[in-house]
Amino acid sequence: MAKFRNIPPVRFFIGILPISLWEVIFFILPVLLIFIVSFFTVKELRLVFQWTLANYADIFSKTPYWTAYARSFQLSLTAVVLSAILAYPLAYAIAFEVPAKYRRLLMVAMILPFWTNYLIRAYSWQIILANNGLFNHILKILKIIDTPITILYTHIATEVGFTHFYMVLMTMLLYSSMDSINRNLLEAADDLGAGKLRTFFEIVFPLTLPGLIVGSIFVFIMSFGDFVAPSILGGGKKPVFTQMIVDEIQGTVNLSTASALAVVMVVTILIVLIIFLRRVESISRGKSAGMEIEDGDH
Repeated sequence: MAKFRNIPPVRFFIGILPISLWEVIFFILPVLLIFIVSFFTVKELRLVFQWTLANYADIFSKTPYWTAYARSFQLSLTAVVLSAILAYPLAYAIAFEVPAKYRRLLMVAMILPFWTNYLIRAYSWQIILANNGLFNHILKILKIIDTPITILYTHIATEVGFTHFYMVLMTMLLYSSMDSINRNLLEAADDLGAGKLRTFFEIVFPLTLPGLIVGSIFVFIMSFGDFVAPSILGGGKKPVFTQMIVDEIQGTVNLSTASALAVVMVVTILIVLIIFLRRVESISRGKSAGMEIEDGDH
């Protein structure tokens, strides 16, 4: 009888039924279909139900695929680092320096530009970063440069887009972590003579690590799977992994290879997700152990 007491009531299963159906129909089934198609072959631009590992063999043996993969991975990791570097001061200022009555207003002002369409924001960066764009125009006025700096249609422009698009998400997660910090800890550090820099590295940063890790997960996943910024801002001259997938679909009409590339991308994201989540879990266990030790001392 004890075993049956641990079984959730029927209403629990009824409650999770809608979200379960949503996940199955719009996530699990499409991913499963892509996985199955990745083992098919293509003949005369048509899928043939012939089981093969040739698609994966091509991916793992051909240099262009691995170059694009490495490029995407590097761009995504750089986006995570840049987003964190820019988001920390912004989140810190909003959480600790700005009066409480203005914090919500600043958060809304920060999110407001993102109510516009993603494509519109990408094309806006085209206008800013073009050779005759706003950025080069300002540098010429300041007499810093004589000839335009080529930024548009390079990976630098892609990184600018990634950082601008996803830094706000990182800032919101870091702000949420900072807002939950007990202010008495900061006051105690100040009373003991610790400066703001030391207080940040010894109190704020360790306590906001879970928020940083979760933010890094989101930024990495969204950057790694982004097609718009590399295409519109990067120009596609040095394609990233997502562009290779689109090229296989629109160019060679090879749906099986495109599916295999998508599977590699999903597996990569899952591995990164597991690594980051384990790190969050270890941090949480460390905090719990620390609290138990403190309670035992008392």
